[in-house]
Amino acid sequence: MRRALRGLPIFWATLLLLLAALFATQMISVALFVFVGPPRPDFNRLSDLADALAGRDHERGGRERALSVTTRPVPPRAGEDMTSDPRFTARLARRGGGAPDRVLLFFEPDQRADLPQGRRPRRLVPMRRGEPLFFDTVVAAVDTGQGWRVVQTPPRPWLAAWQRRVFWWFAASALMLVPFAWLFARRLTRPISRFAAAADRMGGDPLGPRVPEDGPAELRVTAHALNRMQDRLETYVAERTAMIGAIAHDLRTPLARIAFRIEAAPEPVRDKVQADIEQMRAMIAATIGFVRGTTLAQAGPVALDALVTRMAEAEQEMGRPVRLGPVAPLTVSGDALALQRLVQNLIDNGVAYGGAVALSLDREDGEAVLRVADEGPGVPADRLEALFEPFRRGDPSRNRDTGGIGLGLTIARSIAQGHGGTLTLRNRPGGGLAADFRLPLATSDR
Repeated sequence: MRRALRGLPIFWATLLLLLAALFATQMISVALFVFVGPPRPDFNRLSDLADALAGRDHERGGRERALSVTTRPVPPRAGEDMTSDPRFTARLARRGGGAPDRVLLFFEPDQRADLPQGRRPRRLVPMRRGEPLFFDTVVAAVDTGQGWRVVQTPPRPWLAAWQRRVFWWFAASALMLVPFAWLFARRLTRPISRFAAAADRMGGDPLGPRVPEDGPAELRVTAHALNRMQDRLETYVAERTAMIGAIAHDLRTPLARIAFRIEAAPEPVRDKVQADIEQMRAMIAATIGFVRGTTLAQAGPVALDALVTRMAEAEQEMGRPVRLGPVAPLTVSGDALALQRLVQNLIDNGVAYGGAVALSLDREDGEAVLRVADEGPGVPADRLEALFEPFRRGDPSRNRDTGGIGLGLTIARSIAQGHGGTLTLRNRPGGGLAADFRLPLATSDR
């Protein structure tokens, strides 16, 4: 069932999400109607005012704006929006036991009383069974001879009790819906995120892993098309690489014949031609090395720290300016010979163009990071990426008399990408160039 839902097209998944959200909203509305119910009318009757003025117990009924009773030395004043009705005042005096001239009554007119009444006079407040009902602010007072006994409703709150209950219901329902909304959004976006990451990897390394053909139907179709394109690209690259390797290999024979025949030529000509032949042999060797570097043997666990240490010590024994910095014990999965070739190319490039190099190995974010830093003049930032292009040498400010035809970094990056890693160049703050090789750690080392 879950697999079937995961494989739904994005259209149907979005439609189901909207229907589920609509259903949940309707259920919350029904729950509000059933459990919260309509707001209870909050009003005070004229008899309640009379009982409070006379000091008798009056029915409160759990009203939110219960009457308050105070004693004042002066009579209260009517508010700006308040009015009075002599009929209501007289009835209040009769029921409260006071003289009409010693009783005051002020109240706010209620719009609920402005209903069609035929030819009857306009009412100021609603009436029930002939008794006025005060839904808004009301103030009543009686002169007791020792001061004024004042009965009034407190100020109306910003939110009534029923409004607060509805607000908390909606807040609680929103909190309940958040996990489900997050789950649905994650189910919709996770396949797209995986697809985008896989497509980005393919853009950086056409020979890398295929895009997973899972998730919604639209993504499966797109992933299948990308994988077919990647298969064709891989076949194209393999054919062209094999052709280059074959041409480079076949050139060795005519070069050997030329070198043999030039021995009889005059010395000035012979020396120049032999120099050209040696240069061509170096180019052929580098080209064949590039072809071999794009083909990796079966991967296995490789102790990268031991490999780097061993190569640095071997370079030092040959008198080359190679220094070994901090090396963390890290294990990766890959082809040991290919990784050794990658490190060797970085060392050779640094020594050739930077004079001396320093190697270090560290762990960062679940990856092994090998840094090879030289002490050369560096390269302009806008030309760093171009150094990875085949047969591309560094900036003219770097030494051009050190040999090489510009395939070392190309081969190194090809090996790095074949292992699922990256190889980048950057200028060091103190001068020189640094090559950063990042490779995922083996599962046992994470």
